[in-house]
Amino acid sequence: MTRLGFLLGCTGLLAASTTLVACGPVRVINALTPTRDLLVHKDVAYGSLPRQQLDIYQPAAPRHNAVVVFVHGGSWASGSKDDYLFVGQAFASMGFTTVIPNYRLYPDAVFPDFINDVAQAVARLPALLNTQEEPCADPLRLILVGHSAGAHTVAMLVTDPQYLQRAGGKAQVLGWVGMAGPYDLPLNDPLVVDKFRAVQGDEANPLRLATAAVPPALLLHGTADDTVYPYHSERLAARLQQLAVPVTLREYAGTNHTRLLGSLASTLRFLNPAYEDIEQFVDQLDPPDRCPVRATAS
Repeated sequence: MTRLGFLLGCTGLLAASTTLVACGPVRVINALTPTRDLLVHKDVAYGSLPRQQLDIYQPAAPRHNAVVVFVHGGSWASGSKDDYLFVGQAFASMGFTTVIPNYRLYPDAVFPDFINDVAQAVARLPALLNTQEEPCADPLRLILVGHSAGAHTVAMLVTDPQYLQRAGGKAQVLGWVGMAGPYDLPLNDPLVVDKFRAVQGDEANPLRLATAAVPPALLLHGTADDTVYPYHSERLAARLQQLAVPVTLREYAGTNHTRLLGSLASTLRFLNPAYEDIEQFVDQLDPPDRCPVRATAS
C-alpha cells in the first residue's frame, strides 16, 4: 500500500475515540507534514499540573495579528497536543502563530475541569508569548478552533463568559471555528454521562447558553459523521442566526468525523474544502496585518 493509501485508510476509520489519533497512523500524517518554515516551542507550562502544557507553532513569516488556539478532541478522555503537528502547521501556513494546549482528561478530570484548563491556557497567553512590536499584543486577539470534544470546549468558552473571566483572561476573541462539535450535548450518551455527572441544567449545553454576545462562528461538519451527528452544528447555526450572530455552516457530503479533521493535513486537503473555508473565514476576521505576531515562549 502506498503512503497515501495508508493515510486514506486511516482517515476512513472510526474508532471508540473521537479523534483522528484513534487511527494510530497519525504519526505518518505528521511525518509527511512540512516543517521547514515552522518554529515549534514544545511543552510550555501554563499551570502546575503535568497536563497543563501547550505547544506554540510560529510561521517563519507570520502575516496576522491574531493567535489561533486549537483544542483537540478525544471524548474528553484521550488525545494529546503532541499528535497535532499537522494542525499546527495548517494554521501556521495561513500565517498565524498557533497554540495547541493539553488539558486534564477523564477519569482524572470531569466537567468543568477540561474547560477550566483551556480557559487557564488562554488567560496565560499574554504572559507566555513575547512579541516584537507592542501593538501586536495589546490586547492579544484570538481565534479559537476545536474539533469534536474540543469544539464543545471552544463553544463553552464563547457562550459562557464565566470561564475566561474566572481565569483572568483579557484577550479578545475575534471568532471561532467548530469542527464536528456536540453542541446539544446528550448527557445520557455513554461517552458523556460519567464525565459530565456534575452538570446542573443546561450549564454544559452551548446551544442553550448562546446569546447575542457570541463572536462570529464557522461551523463545519461532515454529512457522513456518525460519531457526532450533523444536527449538532445545524441546530447551533440556527440558534445563532436567531440571535443575529454572524455564522456560517458548511457541511461536506460523504465526510466523516475523522476526515473532517484529517483534511487540514497538507497531504489530505483534497478530501474536502475545510482548509480553504477556514482560511477564508479567519482572513476575514483578521486580515493580514502590518504588525503580525512573532511569538516566542518567554
